[in-house]
Amino acid sequence: MAVEPSDDHERLPCGTSADTLLDHLRAGTVTDHERTCPHCRAAAEEFRPLLSALGAALDDDRQVTAPPGLLDDVMSVVRAEGRSRSTIRLPRTGGDGAPGDTRVRHSAVSAMLRARVDPAGGLLLGRCRIEETSEGLVVAATARVLTGTVIPEATASARRDMSTFVEDRLGLRVARIDIDVTDVIDLP
Repeated sequence: MAVEPSDDHERLPCGTSADTLLDHLRAGTVTDHERTCPHCRAAAEEFRPLLSALGAALDDDRQVTAPPGLLDDVMSVVRAEGRSRSTIRLPRTGGDGAPGDTRVRHSAVSAMLRARVDPAGGLLLGRCRIEETSEGLVVAATARVLTGTVIPEATASARRDMSTFVEDRLGLRVARIDIDVTDVIDLP
């Protein structure tokens, strides 16, 4: 007998689903409750850097199309990461280089990094841990590869994609990106 996982961890204290709120924010169809509820407004503030970064990525000249089910897969991994309270401070965009007050949770940065790696390259990222050091951001990720994938090329491509995102979109330096290949899989 299959047991359905509880979705209690995905609900805000007011009872609103975090997924529903995120969908409404993305579609621009926020309800009256979500507009006035302090819990929904606080969650919306936490989602703002993620939505902004994803919106900027989609505004690129290239037409981006995601395979069916990608959002569900990404959200499953985000939920698996837990609710980290650790944050990364983003630099100001004013160009003066002084630290700003914008903070993004490690779990949100991890989710964005996983979304930047194209699974068509044969590398499927799993866990992604972030650590801030004096040299820059250290990323430790796990991955599975599809049979026939040239692992050094796939990991180099993933590192480039993640590094470009961290430096260009978040304005942070990358100290190191470690990718631990944990499995080789066949697609049915």
